[in-house]
Amino acid sequence: MAQESDAEGTMLRWVDILAQLQAGVEGWRYRSFAQAVRELGIMLPPAPWPGDREHWAPGRCFAAATDYAEATDATYVEGFVLVPGLTAWPVFEHAWCLRDGAVANPSLPDGSAALYFGIPLAADYRRSEQARRGTHAVLTTDPQNPWPLVNEDALRHGLPATAVLPRAAAGGTVART
Repeated sequence: MAQESDAEGTMLRWVDILAQLQAGVEGWRYRSFAQAVRELGIMLPPAPWPGDREHWAPGRCFAAATDYAEATDATYVEGFVLVPGLTAWPVFEHAWCLRDGAVANPSLPDGSAALYFGIPLAADYRRSEQARRGTHAVLTTDPQNPWPLVNEDALRHGLPATAVLPRAAAGGTVART
């Protein structure tokens, strides 16, 4: 087994802590967004911004990732990002895109993120859930529109098989337990 990197270890420790902050109840498929990411997500290294679109301001990642996915046909991803410079809370919920197998992050400057861990979502599922929920966030809470909170339907019942892109198609690595 390959040795776990410092970034991967930090990411997994934080996601495991966040998974304990449960939104759901006994019997739900996922008791938290973090648990869903832990089971379905892939780890991805940072990549330089492709420069084909303008960056958005930090704090608007869900809208920025949606806009970028729509404009470029990139894959929208929701999960967590590790930003080591944020010492009090270095791992937080985030959205970004995958383009040609590499991270395209429209809302964080190059060099700020050390690692991404998220669920690549099919465009049809993303669009339908965003419309149904009335927010850019598909699975978690969008700080720009905090109501509704997490996607209770997805946590309670799980994601449809067609909602999550196959790991082989998305690239990245599967997190070790």
